Amino acid sequence: MAGFVDSKSALTAEAYAIPFGEANVVREGKDLTIVTYGLTVHRSVEAAEKLAKNGIEAEVIDLRTLSPIDWDTVLESVTATGRLIAVDEAHPRCSIASDITAYVSQHAFGALKAAPQMVTAPHTPVPFSSALEDKYIPTADAIVAAGSTLVKRPLAA
Repeated sequence: MAGFVDSKSALTAEAYAIPFGEANVVREGKDLTIVTYGLTVHRSVEAAEKLAKNGIEAEVIDLRTLSPIDWDTVLESVTATGRLIAVDEAHPRCSIASDITAYVSQHAFGALKAAPQMVTAPHTPVPFSSALEDKYIPTADAIVAAGSTLVKRPLAA
């Protein structure tokens, strides 16, 4: 969890560097892997905590850099869990989420227990209304729903 700042923490005035091309495993888990970056890291951690209350342990990986992507960390995690959710604020086409699911499908197909899932913004223009924008960006609940579907375990009420 080195270098992870939760949304409630204050940033320090001290200089620090994020290792270029090194993903950060923010939360360890054995049932599924959530790969993401930026704002959706916080939403993915929130989702992982909700999933844990239902007996589903999700590993959350913060990519931190998108070029290069730390494929070794992603593949190691997906190989261990057998399941992948790629979370991205972008459209589902031509996005980091689509790159991640394609790469994992090509390089770890034999380890997958289920088809990789993407939780992304809808394939529509970004709305101008702030109320609609809140609905546009992937939520923790959408990630939880994808995780429950992947593990095929219904959530407790």
